[in-house]
Amino acid sequence: MAVAVDDLIEDLCETLGDAGEIVGALAEPRFDLFHAANSICSHKVRVVLAQLGTAYRSHVLNIFAGQTFLPGHVRLRLIGCARGGLALVQAHTGSTAASTGGCDPAVVPTLIDRQTGEVIVDSKAICRYLDAQAAEPDRLCPGAFRAAIEAQLDVVDNLPNYQMLVGKPAGADPRPRALQANAGVEFSMSKVARCDRYIAQFAGDQALVQAYGAKRSKELMAAQTLFSQDAVTGAYAKADDACSQLERRLQVKSGAWLFGDAVTMADLFWAVELLRMKNLGAQHLWEGGRRPAVEAFVGAAERLPSIQSAVLTWPGALF
Repeated sequence: MAVAVDDLIEDLCETLGDAGEIVGALAEPRFDLFHAANSICSHKVRVVLAQLGTAYRSHVLNIFAGQTFLPGHVRLRLIGCARGGLALVQAHTGSTAASTGGCDPAVVPTLIDRQTGEVIVDSKAICRYLDAQAAEPDRLCPGAFRAAIEAQLDVVDNLPNYQMLVGKPAGADPRPRALQANAGVEFSMSKVARCDRYIAQFAGDQALVQAYGAKRSKELMAAQTLFSQDAVTGAYAKADDACSQLERRLQVKSGAWLFGDAVTMADLFWAVELLRMKNLGAQHLWEGGRRPAVEAFVGAAERLPSIQSAVLTWPGALF
């Protein structure tokens, strides 16, 4: 493993005051995962790890305390961005997809492979990477369905989770203060201010200045464009359309899950997404007989041990 990566992990753990907790093994695991309890992208990775039975060392970062902005974590992510061939983010699309929005240097999850020294920073790329390490019969993206599964992953990856987290369409019941639309602007601007502080603190470090500058641009755009009533209504319309497409696919499936009787990565991504919607009070998109196949899918997903351990009972995962 590259000494620079090793040192960054050690320094970040020292800053956090926590060496991490091993999940799923007694011995030292191959993977380190920096993640957040309530991050939907972290949910995806934790669920895939659980479904594969892959052990890892868990390093939980507090999003609201700004721990994803820590310089050690940002430096790790810059390595991952570069190795993944991803340009730094400059805009916010409302989704978490690095393929369309660029590489955010101050978010989670971040995976380190201790065996190879690889740093992977995009949740979908992390899940693919983990799946590739599994034996063929156990993989969550089996070759026969890979293209169709990838198409579903893309749909989920591009849903507007950030807007749905903090806003509701006009006329909807109000949510707690932390989830109201104005909180979206305030939360994004708090991240702009945090970037400003780090840019001033590390003015002589070109890499960090560039990283925090990119993050600042993203969050400023979010504050300016993502949380108007029209934008939030559009986000819910996009989610509604995705649920409609999923309903049609589920109505014609031939097995217990989307692609037969075995759980695939598409099932896990959709499960995480729908459970986040439910957690935010958006289950009206399928409940009450509106989309019975989606409702049944959510019920089945909630019974999966991987979903239960990585999301439903993970401390702090739900709002």
